[in-house]
Amino acid sequence: MLVKKEETFKKQNSSKCTVFEYEYPKQSSSFATALINGRYPEEGKSVNLDCEQIYFVISGSGVIHSEKGDFYINEGDLYYFEKKEAYFVNGNNLLVAIMNFPKWDFNQYKII
Repeated sequence: MLVKKEETFKKQNSSKCTVFEYEYPKQSSSFATALINGRYPEEGKSVNLDCEQIYFVISGSGVIHSEKGDFYINEGDLYYFEKKEAYFVNGNNLLVAIMNFPKWDFNQYKII
C-alpha cells in the first residue's frame, strides 16, 4: 500500500508544530512526520496515555525535555517515549518521523 504525501492529513498542532499523518488500515501502529520550530507544546507537557512513540530525526536539531532528563537530538538520532512519559520539545527546524504503537488517537493524548 502506498500513501503519497498529498494524501496525508495536515494538522497544525500549534504555531510551532505542523504534523502530516499518513493513514493506513492498521490499529497496531501509525506514522506521521512533524516539523517543530520552537517549543511544543507551547505550554505544559505532552503525554500519550496509551501509545509508545518513536521520534526519528530526519533533519534539524532540538532538545527533548522529558521527566527522564534533557536529550539533545540531531539528524539520524532516535528517541523512544514510553507510555505516559511527560515531555516537551524545543526544535530548531526539527523534522521528525513519528511511529506510534498502537495507532495514535487524540483521545489518549493530554497536555498537562
